[in-house]
Order: sequence, then structure tokens, then C-alpha cells
Amino acid sequence: MTVAKAILANFFAFLMAIVLTVIPYNGTEPAELNVSRDDCRMVAELFSDTHMEAKGPFRQTLIKTGLGNLGRADITIDAVVNAGDITNYADEESLALYYEILKEYSPAPVINAAGNHDIGHAGDRGVTDISREEAKANFIRYNNEYLGIDAPDNYYSYEVNGYKFIVIGDECVDGGHWDDLDILEEQMAFLDSELAEATADGSPAFVVCHWPVDGMNGQETIWPGSGIDLSKNDVKTVMEKYDNVFYISGHMHTGIKSTLVEKWFGLSSVEQNNGVTYISLPTYGIVNMFGLPISGTGMQMEVYDDSVVFRPRNFMTNAWYTNSVYTIDLV
Repeated sequence: MTVAKAILANFFAFLMAIVLTVIPYNGTEPAELNVSRDDCRMVAELFSDTHMEAKGPFRQTLIKTGLGNLGRADITIDAVVNAGDITNYADEESLALYYEILKEYSPAPVINAAGNHDIGHAGDRGVTDISREEAKANFIRYNNEYLGIDAPDNYYSYEVNGYKFIVIGDECVDGGHWDDLDILEEQMAFLDSELAEATADGSPAFVVCHWPVDGMNGQETIWPGSGIDLSKNDVKTVMEKYDNVFYISGHMHTGIKSTLVEKWFGLSSVEQNNGVTYISLPTYGIVNMFGLPISGTGMQMEVYDDSVVFRPRNFMTNAWYTNSVYTIDLV
């Protein structure tokens, strides 16, 4: 089912998700960058779907302005996460410019996942003639150079303040797919091993992947068929083996949703299922649906000894959406 068909099939939920979020029942806070407690162990800013185009100045400005605002924060920001669709058409010119912007504007390392537009859409609309394998190799090369790592494939781990971010992605088997992904046994074993190590002392671990897991965060309502098919790539069972696992994804092009939308329609920005917490990020560079429609939005994640807090926010105006704050207690 296409996005348009999904909206038409669930038009009342689509409309009310926007209304109940745009007209918040708790309001927004002033434009300040802060955390609620002094004992915060890590602050990470989360966004997704920048859809960067070298010849599209609007989205470049969104990224530069958002990261620039973070650089003026009153708190220490330890990491930034982009959950994929860095570029719109997988062209190297846009990818190179994106990483140059990160180097110039970001106050902290940016942990990047590759999305379907970064690999599957190589050659889309005639923007570039490279293959999907070449697009994947470009992402690995630029991301390794930027982060100072030596990941051999489209998945890796990165540690910040003692907490591990585990990035997984499409391995592009036999030419790959346009929108789906392949995860081979070696990557599944990597995910399992990294989670075991990361959570051994009770610390939370953060899995970053562009694609949502089938059935989570209202995926079947918002965009049926868009998530990770668990019959082929059962990352859910692997994650459920461990405590305090958080799964951060994008891809849905769905906006921040108030907690009232979750109560009435079952569509949530943050959801717990069998001990795993699933975070569905809004699209940063494109208009959103089923929630706050504007671009330039994401979340601030605060890690404490006893909990992890997610505060949806606008990176352009620094407004905080207090009608959609989630606190997840650690076990």
C-alpha cells in the first residue's frame, strides 16, 4: 500500500493525529536547550530522513541551522544520530556535502545509518548512474572517514560516554532492493554480540536502523509493508534477549505525535514491546504526516542511571513539545 492509500484508508486517524499534536493539550516550552536533571549521563540529539540534495539549498539550510543551534546549547551534547536517508538519490556529491556540513556545524559526533534512499535509490530519476553496491561503498567510506572508524560493511558500533550505539543496515545482496533491506547471518550475529556486551553491566544499548520493525509505532497503519520483515530478518527476537534495549528508526515520514494520539489511535512516537523500546523519528527534511507536519523536528534523548527520557523538539526554533515526552525506566 502506498503512503497516499494509507492516509485515505485511515483518514480520521491521520487528521486527528495532526490536530491533537498541533493543538497540544500540555503546550510547548520556550526556546531553551536544557535537561530536567543535573545527573544526566549522556545527551544525544536524534533526527532522521534529511534527504540531502547538493542542488537543493532548502534542506542544506535545515541541517546547517539545526546543527548550528545545537552548537549554541547551554548543555553539553554528547552525540547526534541520523537514522538514515541522508541523501535523496544516493549521489556522491550530496553525500560528500552532507559530511562537510557535519564537520563544520555539528558540536558532537554524528552517528549515521544508511537508508533506502542512500542505497536502494541509487540511479533514481537519473541523478546518478552508480549501482547500489557502489552507493553502499560510498556511504561506508565517507562515514568511516568522518567517525574515524574502520567498519568493513554497512553496520558498525560506536561508543559515547560508555554507552554503545549499534548501527545496522542493508547489505544489498545480489543487487539489493529499491526500498527493502537484507540482513545476513553475520550481521545478525554482530547485533547479538554487541548487545550482549553493551548491556552486560545493566547499561542501556541503542540500536539505530533506518527501517522500523514490522508492527511497531503504528507502522501497519501509517505505511504498511515499510518495515523490517521479521520472517526474514528477526531483529526483534535478538533484541528481546537483553534488557534496556532501545531501537531508533526513521523511514515512516510520520510526525511527532502527542501521547493522546497513542491513547486514542495506537500511533506512538515511543513504544515499549516485550521489553524493547521503539523510537520512531519524524522526517527532518520533508513534510510529515500522522502527527506534527512540519520538518526540522526530532528528539532529544537524555540518559540517566535509572531512566531514558525522550523529548520531541524543533531543531529550527528550539521549541519543546511537552505533549509527547516519554520517560522509560531502566531495569
